[in-house]
Amino acid sequence: SSCLSSTYAPTSADDLVLALQNSFVRTSELIRWLELVDAIDALLLLKPSEPVAITLHPEPYLQLEAGQESILRLTCRASSFPPPKYEWYFNGKPLSSRIQAGPVLELFNLTTDHSGTYKCRAWNACGSESFSNDCEVVVTPCRRKLVNKPPTLYATDKVALLISNANYEHDEKLFLTENDVESLAKSLAALNFRILAFKDLGKRDIINAVRTFCHFLQNGTYSLFYYAGHGFKCCGKDYIQSIDCSNECSVEDCVCFQDVIACIKSTPSSFNLIMWDACRDCRETSLDSRTSIVQTDPPHGSLRARRSSVVVFATSPYNSAVEVKGHQNGLFMEHLKRHVGRTVPVHEAIRCTLRDFESHALSDWQIPVVKYDIAGDHSLCDAILDGPGYRGNEILWTFVSTLPPDEEFRVTETGLRLRVTFSCDREVFCNSMLVTASLLPPVPSIHIDLQTLVCDGARAVNLSTAVLRVSSLQTLVSPLRLSVVLRDWESKNVVYLRNLHCGHPLVAAWKLRNSG
Repeated sequence: SSCLSSTYAPTSADDLVLALQNSFVRTSELIRWLELVDAIDALLLLKPSEPVAITLHPEPYLQLEAGQESILRLTCRASSFPPPKYEWYFNGKPLSSRIQAGPVLELFNLTTDHSGTYKCRAWNACGSESFSNDCEVVVTPCRRKLVNKPPTLYATDKVALLISNANYEHDEKLFLTENDVESLAKSLAALNFRILAFKDLGKRDIINAVRTFCHFLQNGTYSLFYYAGHGFKCCGKDYIQSIDCSNECSVEDCVCFQDVIACIKSTPSSFNLIMWDACRDCRETSLDSRTSIVQTDPPHGSLRARRSSVVVFATSPYNSAVEVKGHQNGLFMEHLKRHVGRTVPVHEAIRCTLRDFESHALSDWQIPVVKYDIAGDHSLCDAILDGPGYRGNEILWTFVSTLPPDEEFRVTETGLRLRVTFSCDREVFCNSMLVTASLLPPVPSIHIDLQTLVCDGARAVNLSTAVLRVSSLQTLVSPLRLSVVLRDWESKNVVYLRNLHCGHPLVAAWKLRNSG
């Protein structure tokens, strides 16, 4: 038998077991290695327990104003072994585990009923516990006077589904569609829309995205659908070209845009703005398109005719949509984004967009087409009135919008802290997430390596060694697991290793909404 080197650093539990089979090690070294691979069960047998100690208390006092845009965010951090768990209390009673989970408590759409005393209980499996200091929260009534009579036009909620298909596997890559979705998403977010923004979807993904979208379209909802990517026209219908299609694909491989329109219009929503920003070049096929339409079955019952929609095609039949090299947006979005946030009826915003379009040098190459079946002066800026529909959507929304909490870890015996943060790709996409690891304070001599351990069904690409993009979250099969390894540049020795359990982020959680 031999002794393992003091610089040995296992990368997995299996690696450690193999190394220990014919080696002698000190208990302290074994504990350090078990910590590197997060072997909690084994550590419980060897490592002395550490009592729970609160390291970060919530603020002692907060005053907020009630309203749909108000957010209460409280943070509590603790150290212990075994690792601590967290439970939040309001006026001495524990909050529901669905509302609070982990060291950060977030409450939305505050009312005066949220006023009171909050505190956090941190505890571990050995029975140790500690309570944070109290935080006194005062929520004052909204200063804006509410009129007794609601406005003539209002929404019970506002929801947008935006799809960018850009990185085609067998066709020309598009460079501006992600910019177009990002521009529109940020404009709509400022108008209090819930944003379901997807990138690079296959045929089944598009159908599922539309079905998910339609779950939010309750009575009185304003909806907006926007597609930017490759498309074509065949047998009088328009087809969305999925990301794995080639330029020679048949309608069987695509999603019929008219079916998407019918699915959205079948919901009880009170207003729909539906936009197509793609080519409509004619494609001949011997296949009868009536047998190849992909039906996105509506969740609200059988299809029925309703006067509720404005449908905008960025170009006319049998013509292309234009991307101009060097521009930030495609030709249609370049003009639309100037008007989409204005406090005017939608038909006026569209009219102004078309008027600006006419003055563009390429206006003869791309002529938008607008179809109305609604006469009301609905505006994307119309107010949202709180009610059962909005509150029901708020619960659904947690299953498409929840990111893993940002985390900080103390790097043993160095005085450094490892910070890991999570964000939506481009701050808008719900099926693509950026993970960033950093050292506080930065140390140039330590290399950060952020990698995936388990990413089944999704795609992970390192933008740098410390920044990871995890995309196609809609097809994530099992909980996402990552690892962060800190290495000394010169010696290449591992300074620290941390495994991260990220669960089902963003839209990956949609499949879990009916469980538990």
